[in-house]
Amino acid sequence: MFRLFKNLLRILILIIILGLAVILYARYIEPYMIKEKYYTIKSPFVTEKAENLNIAVFGDTHFGDYYNTENFNKVIDSLEEKKPDIVVFTGDLIDYYDNYTGDIDEISKSLSKIEAPYGKYAIFGNHDYGGGAENEYQGIMESGGFTVLKNQYFAIDELGIAVIGIDDVIIGYGNPTIASLGRPDYFNIILSHAPDVMDEVLNYNVDLMLSGHTHGRQINLKYFDEYILPPYGKNYVNGMYEFSNDRNSKLYVNSGLGTTKLPVRFLSPPELTYITIVQ
Repeated sequence: MFRLFKNLLRILILIIILGLAVILYARYIEPYMIKEKYYTIKSPFVTEKAENLNIAVFGDTHFGDYYNTENFNKVIDSLEEKKPDIVVFTGDLIDYYDNYTGDIDEISKSLSKIEAPYGKYAIFGNHDYGGGAENEYQGIMESGGFTVLKNQYFAIDELGIAVIGIDDVIIGYGNPTIASLGRPDYFNIILSHAPDVMDEVLNYNVDLMLSGHTHGRQINLKYFDEYILPPYGKNYVNGMYEFSNDRNSKLYVNSGLGTTKLPVRFLSPPELTYITIVQ
């Protein structure tokens, strides 16, 4: 009996140690890692001039107490090395604007270090509204050299590419029908913070939609999806999705860089994505 009790005690101690190790990892290690992902998309709508065009995607920085411009330097270093042609920010810049104590100008300065010959584009996320963020977000991004698309169409005619930005659909004024402006002869990139908007634009000329919002669950345990996943982020959680429609549309959901609600990540490290398009 004593030996059994002793063995059970050892198992209990081991479980406690492992549990503490997981908690410490999720709080202090994984949130400050960065995982680079690479994809190649083939499409007959990619022009010769756009062949091998490289698109960098990041989002959900949630600048605040647990993510700052020093952490963001890892992203800048990677972008300087990879030299993408286009850079996309999928929304949610500051976690809670009315509680933010950092220097907003420092965010713009960091963003301005990013270079992309065919443009840097951004959209509103749900955290870019509320607490006064709606009045400041666009100015912060534009000071950093980004073009903010709020239910707007932007054509890169020399490449035969259109970038169409849908405003946030949760708190903002998102209008998914703006995707109908995609030309049939262009490679059309749709930006929507919320990935489930994909279901509303599939009948349009959509070749690639880029989203964020879900943080790849942030705590990547599928059994808790009902509680973890946000509105408009329950159907498409992370990674690449392909659709069998006329354009063979693709959706990529980036897992984001920062955290919200809890300053932890588990099995869902911060992510920077590079997508190359080819004929």
